[in-house]
Amino acid sequence: MNPASVAVIGAGLAGIACAQRLSDAGWQLRVFESQRAPGGRIATRRFEAAAFDHGAQYFSVREPSFRAAIEKARLAGGAERWLPRWPGGEQEHGDLWVGSPGMNALPRFLSEGLDIEYGARITRLKRKQGGWTLIDDRGAGHPDFGFVVLALPAPEAAALAASHTPLAERVRAVPMAPCWAAMVAFAGPVGDVPDASFTDDEVLPWFARNGSKPGRDTPDAWVLHASAEYSRREFDAPPARVQKTLLTRLSGQLGKKLPAILLSDTHRWRHARVEAPLGEPYLLDRTANIGFCGDWCLDARAEAAFLSGEAVGIAISQTRHSDSSGKMRDSR
Repeated sequence: MNPASVAVIGAGLAGIACAQRLSDAGWQLRVFESQRAPGGRIATRRFEAAAFDHGAQYFSVREPSFRAAIEKARLAGGAERWLPRWPGGEQEHGDLWVGSPGMNALPRFLSEGLDIEYGARITRLKRKQGGWTLIDDRGAGHPDFGFVVLALPAPEAAALAASHTPLAERVRAVPMAPCWAAMVAFAGPVGDVPDASFTDDEVLPWFARNGSKPGRDTPDAWVLHASAEYSRREFDAPPARVQKTLLTRLSGQLGKKLPAILLSDTHRWRHARVEAPLGEPYLLDRTANIGFCGDWCLDARAEAAFLSGEAVGIAISQTRHSDSSGKMRDSR
């Protein structure tokens, strides 16, 4: 077991930020990601005729470290500012940024140089003699890590850590809401309507013309996000019914009949949005050598995920292994 090695589970913004901090500090690490690409809910789904940012819709930027990351991505062509038209000539809703040419361009840029094993869904953790072994869904073991960081939605992180640390109960108590997303490309122009809107509709609180974002080449591709209440109630509903409902609501919001559909799809995000954040940037059990990070620690924003991962990465990088038991000790 190498006590200065870390396994980061999850390659969303939190996992990437954590891993980059540890890598910069000289720690040996590997990131395990169940999907085929980094980003988590910062996702883009591509079809031959259109592409959709069906998860996180944009990044708001407030803190200097995240702004620096966004600026580096902008200079590399991986991020741009988004200036959508809002209903009724509303002013901009803050400083909005998007990955370019898709939202997933940002996590791809930020994860460059990291050792990431894709398609590795970790289903179990084993700890022996102070070291961690990760077991994936194929039964393969990934042994000899001194530390493990769970950069996952709170319910998934709590389930993995349940028998290893009392912190799992705190993580389990953080509520996260589901979200149905509909993706629709129309065969003709929708017309002179807002590019995006936060609405007071109890079913459709958000819609966006994906093609209004910089770097996109499909002008009338739209993403519709259902409310948490509707998504819970219709969690097991047939996707076609969900799509029809959301399109009906969009037509009502725009006040016009929609054009014929060129292509459409749906996605059900099981853990889309934190409803009551933990209120701390991260959790770290220095006895078990296990940490937790994610947007659910701080706020329902992509930046919060980045800041949480960065914070736990800094905390771990400031530890030193020193005793014969293999436990980490805070050097501060």
